[in-house]
Amino acid sequence: MAKQISFGTPVNDAERWAFAMLADELPENYILLTNVEIPTKSGQAMEVDALVIGEWGVYVVDVKGYIGRLDAGMHAWSLDGRQVDNSLAKANYVARVLAGNVKHKIPVGVYAPWCQGMVFVTGRKGEEIELAKQQGSLSIYTPSQIVAALTKEWGLTAPRKHQVTDKQKQMVLETIGQVALVEQRNNKIQDFVKLKCLFIQSGLEVWQAEYNPGGWTAPWLLKMLVPTQFENSDESLQYELRLRDEFKRLQTLAGCSGVPQCAPLIQDGEQLVLPIRMPRGVPLDVLEHEQLTTYQLLEILRRAVSGLQQIHRRGVTVGGWQSNCLFVSDLGDVEFIDIKDNLNTSEDITAFATSFLSLAEQTRQPRIYQWFRQAASGSNTDLDMIRCDIAALIDNGVCDTLPERIEIASGAIIDHHYQLEQFIAATEHSQFWRARHLQGNYPCGVSIYAKVETDWLMLSSLYRSLSKLYHPHVEQVLNFGQLPQSDELFISRAWERGVSLDELSEIQFGQPATWFTQLLSALQYLHQMDIYHGAICPKNIICSDDKAVLVNFGIGLDIATSHYARRYADPQLWAAEGEAEKDLYGLVASFIATLTPVKLQGDGGQAGIIKALHAFDREWFGEKTFDTCLKVLNFEFDVGQGVNYLEAFDVSDLLE
Repeated sequence: MAKQISFGTPVNDAERWAFAMLADELPENYILLTNVEIPTKSGQAMEVDALVIGEWGVYVVDVKGYIGRLDAGMHAWSLDGRQVDNSLAKANYVARVLAGNVKHKIPVGVYAPWCQGMVFVTGRKGEEIELAKQQGSLSIYTPSQIVAALTKEWGLTAPRKHQVTDKQKQMVLETIGQVALVEQRNNKIQDFVKLKCLFIQSGLEVWQAEYNPGGWTAPWLLKMLVPTQFENSDESLQYELRLRDEFKRLQTLAGCSGVPQCAPLIQDGEQLVLPIRMPRGVPLDVLEHEQLTTYQLLEILRRAVSGLQQIHRRGVTVGGWQSNCLFVSDLGDVEFIDIKDNLNTSEDITAFATSFLSLAEQTRQPRIYQWFRQAASGSNTDLDMIRCDIAALIDNGVCDTLPERIEIASGAIIDHHYQLEQFIAATEHSQFWRARHLQGNYPCGVSIYAKVETDWLMLSSLYRSLSKLYHPHVEQVLNFGQLPQSDELFISRAWERGVSLDELSEIQFGQPATWFTQLLSALQYLHQMDIYHGAICPKNIICSDDKAVLVNFGIGLDIATSHYARRYADPQLWAAEGEAEKDLYGLVASFIATLTPVKLQGDGGQAGIIKALHAFDREWFGEKTFDTCLKVLNFEFDVGQGVNYLEAFDVSDLLE
């Protein structure tokens, strides 16, 4: 693309089209001066359509919009049989005048560049023109040859051919005079000064600009519409409406984070300009995110989510999710510079998650990158959830992922908060430790589960729900996450005093009924919110003197593979049953197994537990309670909407 300096306004469509073509197709080291005047010795000036300062010479180009067949000779021309002016003679005369002016400017020892006339016959925007030259050397060209004639050595009419030096080019510009002032005038729109063209297509241009009202400057982008450069008025009107719609959107979103500031539209009769403040930072596709800390990554994601939420709350969507249209500053600010409003909200969130997924995965925080993976697949569009999770991780002091893998042993520190103190129990894929919260100096429990990547979605949803509720007979979840450089999940929970139901050395009269009632009320509460334990067995019931608590939610797969708990989580037995029925079965079976001799239970399966139940005195057990327990063990108890567990088991009066 040549450097174009416009001294005046094109007088017709042929000139406009010709100038645009030459500016686009000539090399970048060429200078194109349009509608410029060449001074003569008498003081008069001769206007030139275009002056091209090129590699091999300086060309005075006269533009003619002739349509038809042009027969051009040395002295006379005809167009479709009608006599027309010989434009080449005029161009050659002006070239000789320019050459004389340049010679007077050039110092001794410096040669003047070759100046020659040339005619550019455009036809109708490059078509409907036929040229016949009586002499092939005449400098008359159609659009198919004009660029080659201006850039190749054969286009010169000089007897000796020499390339034009930079010093010779400068001498020509000095001869024309005030070129720098004209260029500055052309590059200034009100207080905006155009610096660099970033995009140009038809009549749409995007310029990097500088706002310079006085003693300070600020970087801006100028989206410019030049109606005369479009193929037709309908296309021009279409682009104008788009630009005006973009201005309205930016005005609607004024004050939202993530939205660049815009100035009022500028319309000066020749062009329509939308000034937009240059976004801070760098595009997402060139951001060196590998060098960022976890805190910085989380801050970028937090601000991106907040900005998107604010945009959606004003009824607009982004739509423009190309990585070069998303800017990130050094402070973590995120700006969307191509707000199209062409998607619905769900599609916009999916596109957002796809764009920022790589940053989310780099945080190595499962609750973050798992949300982005779900959202990118279109299965999760809850922005409030991810914004709260990111804010919580930042506020809770989540540090950068350690470069070393943590060895699970006494004294190890998990998530910078929990120090393991005493090993309690383990299965093939899990461990349970007594730990101490370092900052709070209080005891807590930490469970560690191996190979949880495939179960993360279920576990994260479950523990997010548990962390937001409280029930005195449900374990209190403190935190959960993934260990560094590992697929192991850790879950920290409040330390529950007591022992598991099957490890009680002594059971006092009335305690089992109290514990059972407490846990039944807990299940009623959880099931109403669609939260299920999934692995109730004696090992997951912690009892103290007057309190029982359900622990180890969501790890049914692990518990089911352990030898002891298989009886309470038989996959085949539960295959056709609902989640609520499974929990009730586990609760009933756990208490019956604990209160009856092992010899009555057989292999501990369903038949053995039912046999053990029949060993109880129905009257002592309670007729209604006995019948409901039997229905639960036979999976005949229907957990319908509105069913009250305490009333169904006839234990309402036992709940304090």
